[in-house]
Amino acid sequence: MAAVTVEDSVAAVVPIVVYWAYSGVHMALGHARVMDKYRLNTKAEEDTKNMVSKRAVLANVLMQHAMQLAAVAVLTVLTGGGRGGATTPSTTSYLRAARQIAVAVVVFDAYRYAWHRLAHGNRFIYRHLHSWHHRIVVPYAFGAIYGHPVEALIADTAGGSLAILASGLPSSPPGATAVFLTLCTVQGIDNHCGLCLLPRRLRWVWNGAAHHGVHHLPRGVRHNFSDLFFVTWDRVFGTHLPYAVEERPGGEGLLLRTMPPKASSKNN
Repeated sequence: MAAVTVEDSVAAVVPIVVYWAYSGVHMALGHARVMDKYRLNTKAEEDTKNMVSKRAVLANVLMQHAMQLAAVAVLTVLTGGGRGGATTPSTTSYLRAARQIAVAVVVFDAYRYAWHRLAHGNRFIYRHLHSWHHRIVVPYAFGAIYGHPVEALIADTAGGSLAILASGLPSSPPGATAVFLTLCTVQGIDNHCGLCLLPRRLRWVWNGAAHHGVHHLPRGVRHNFSDLFFVTWDRVFGTHLPYAVEERPGGEGLLLRTMPPKASSKNN
């Protein structure tokens, strides 16, 4: 075992700082009139359809970040912390870290898809755990990780730790793990920000507010389980619900129109 170093501590805090900074930017953009044409829901829908207050969401997210800090500290101590930082960084070490981050992303993405699908397929898990997250019917940026604390331990803490260990990230400097966690943070916020900013051609493979927004619709709740980076999991395992992103009547933003699962659209 090893003590948590300053470098380890900074690496643990960075993803949390990014969460609030990036979600803050999204919240500001979401309320700017210049971004109205990208909004998937109106401000009125955000205020009336959600079943949990933003104050409660704020408290929940702060609690989860405290849990995240504790989990990173424990994992750092158990894995020896920052051992990869003992030598001067080289091109080889950067390439190794990049490969490990890529592996961690794929492992975590697969884990999150599997857990998310199970959470909807098992009545007990959905009723007592995952239904918390669906109290937010109209997603918004800083509510990205809102949910039951036990599910946070299973989906985020356990899944993230598995991805970190399986990829070998503990052998690289702490900054590599921070990059991985920050990428997950940014992507999770993008998926819940309520702004359709992803180019149409990328929606076939990359997740975003539209694909995940469909999952938060009552008619899409049993589809589109891809939770972070790739929508490929839904396409491969038959849980993809096609959709179209259309202009809202009156030109006040966008709306999502779902289609039968066997249909296809150039817009999704």
